[in-house]
Amino acid sequence: MRSMLRVLSALALVVALTVITGPSASAASARGAEAQSRASAGKGAGDVQLTYTKWFAPAYPTMQGVVGGDIEGTFGGAVLTRTVLPTVVLLEARYEIIASNPSHSFTAMIAGSLDRATGLAVLDGTVTAGWLTGKAVHVEFQTISCTQAPNGTCFTGTIRVIKASNPGNDENDD
Repeated sequence: MRSMLRVLSALALVVALTVITGPSASAASARGAEAQSRASAGKGAGDVQLTYTKWFAPAYPTMQGVVGGDIEGTFGGAVLTRTVLPTVVLLEARYEIIASNPSHSFTAMIAGSLDRATGLAVLDGTVTAGWLTGKAVHVEFQTISCTQAPNGTCFTGTIRVIKASNPGNDENDD
């Protein structure tokens, strides 16, 4: 919960600065550098790395999709809040991973932003229920065209659960 509050506080600061100073090339560059830094950090030892494709169905804000990588299964979720700003869309969502092996299913609460110019989103949060409860989650996705969604828009990306993020709570690791 503290992690989610930190993310939301950081987002509020970004919003306040954007409103005060307006969008700028340096702000866009800083966001890009931050996303690149997170992506290059890669998968740590023992992290759970998933690939996924999701779309809105039956309609916004409900999402469904498929998951692969370290866990095979289906994706479900919902957008909880969405704030459209000039250069970014601030998002808060619930992701539900329904694994083929039920003991590896989990729910995560995440928050972050979607860059309106590039379609790239970066969100962070915490596993709130199921396997790996309490662990940090890092999500990135890109908007793509697809045939699964009624409106032809899907989102594809990665979900990384960082197993070392809560060293005092390892009983849910396996």
